[in-house]
Amino acid sequence: MASDPQPRPIVALPLHDERWALLHRIAASSAFQKSNRCRELLLFVGERSLTDPQHVIREQEIGVSVFGRPPSYDTSQDTLVRVQISQLRKKIHQYFAEEGKDETLGLEVPKGSYSIVFHPRSSEAEQDPVELLGRRTRRTYILAGLAAVLALACGWLGVQNYELRHRAHLGLGDKPLVDRFWRQMFQNSLHTYLVLADGNILVLQDQIKHQISVQEYESKAFERMATKAIEDPALRALTLNVAYRRFTGIADASLAVRMGLVGASNDLGLDVVLARDVSMPQVSTHNTILMGSRRANPWVGLFEEKLNFRTVFEESPKLVYFQNVAPKPGEQAEYRGQWSKLSYCRVAYLPNPKGNGSVLLISGTDVQATEAGGEFVTNEHWVRTFRNALGLKPDESVPYFEFLLEGKMVINTVPQFQVIAWRRH
Repeated sequence: MASDPQPRPIVALPLHDERWALLHRIAASSAFQKSNRCRELLLFVGERSLTDPQHVIREQEIGVSVFGRPPSYDTSQDTLVRVQISQLRKKIHQYFAEEGKDETLGLEVPKGSYSIVFHPRSSEAEQDPVELLGRRTRRTYILAGLAAVLALACGWLGVQNYELRHRAHLGLGDKPLVDRFWRQMFQNSLHTYLVLADGNILVLQDQIKHQISVQEYESKAFERMATKAIEDPALRALTLNVAYRRFTGIADASLAVRMGLVGASNDLGLDVVLARDVSMPQVSTHNTILMGSRRANPWVGLFEEKLNFRTVFEESPKLVYFQNVAPKPGEQAEYRGQWSKLSYCRVAYLPNPKGNGSVLLISGTDVQATEAGGEFVTNEHWVRTFRNALGLKPDESVPYFEFLLEGKMVINTVPQFQVIAWRRH
């Protein structure tokens, strides 16, 4: 077994910066005393995250800079970085459970990322131990179920990956229009994040009767919002208990697999992340696929004002529909779904806020409609359909657009849908 490498010099940052001070406290804790590797890894990713927050830290960069791997080493064969990142997460958790239990600032390395994220710590440590254990046990069951589904999905993706790449290299792919469209969107040297809807944030919004803005969502000030809007302490505690859990639906997980297969067949790396685990710099300067409605994925709100078909939520009675800002002849001013009968989905392809990357929005009035939107951009027939609707020549690239789909539901599924309106940007 290789010995731990010698500590490498770290770029100095002001020690009065509480984030940098926290990193040093963790690195000096007992959890890291017997592992130079984890300590070096913590300080490296912490330094990179603080000094260049827009930089996407990649596995190969860590392997070369921290563990001395050659620049050309194969990350698919050498799993050292992934193993050490897993160990790092455990040691960070150990620190906050023991020596750092009173810290007011927390940090973590989110799944699917190699960057450090800082956040205010909740008051869980001050709760009754029995109640806290119950919360964590329930959370474990829920997350374990979701993890099992995602593990199966990722396993299937891994099994299919080689065959897809092989077929692509041999020219055997049966989705040339889909492949061309996806390469146009995401083959631009930028990192691509597939951002899944945050299912449990819906519960908080229902109780506080307020649609959370992007800024409120990124701040994660859920407790402050609940305290202001929910008078009943028991209901407030229950709402926050649900809201702080990370959860996405099976439909989103299924679409992640489907889009992952398209990405794999075109050598496009997709990082699948939950909406609450991304940041403004990531959405603004990288490629993103935003799944779900504005209410379930607040990042969609960054683009609403740029679109013709805009999401509208009414709190009482609860209603979601698409508003047609500038109706053309034959179009409706509003597109309202009917529970279990009719649904709508908006699919939009736009530049990111910085203008150097792509954003794909798939927002339905319900989960089933969002599934239809996923098929719209991964099915050869539908890509051909929207190319024809846009009047594109065979060799012409797809312009920025938005399409509105109408789906007729049977037993809570959308077996068929049609394009009812579109705009070319």
